[in-house]
Amino acid sequence: MNFFGIGAPEIILIMVLALIVFGPQRLPELAAQLGRLVRQTRRYAGQVTSQLKYELGDLTEEYESLRQEVKQLRRELNQQTKPFRDELDATKADLKATKESVEKAVAKDEQPQQPAKPPSEGES
Repeated sequence: MNFFGIGAPEIILIMVLALIVFGPQRLPELAAQLGRLVRQTRRYAGQVTSQLKYELGDLTEEYESLRQEVKQLRRELNQQTKPFRDELDATKADLKATKESVEKAVAKDEQPQQPAKPPSEGES
């Protein structure tokens, strides 16, 4: 058993000390006051919890509304930019193909060529 981080032995010790300090005549009165305090605290906590749920309910509705708006805007933006993205993809593919063909042409031109024979002395 654990009550506010206090174990059973500690609770028994507190009860014995309370009995010694307050005496057996006042102890039932103090226990009743403690019980009323606990009930009031629980009632207050329940009211605070219900108020928070009410307030957060409004915020949750606003959040969901904004979330749906953002989702709709994202869909519309994707639809409107799709032609541009498709055109960019096509251009990218064309540039890649052009780059590859240029690289092939350059590689072909860079192949070592046979050195030209020097003209013979008898040739003119």
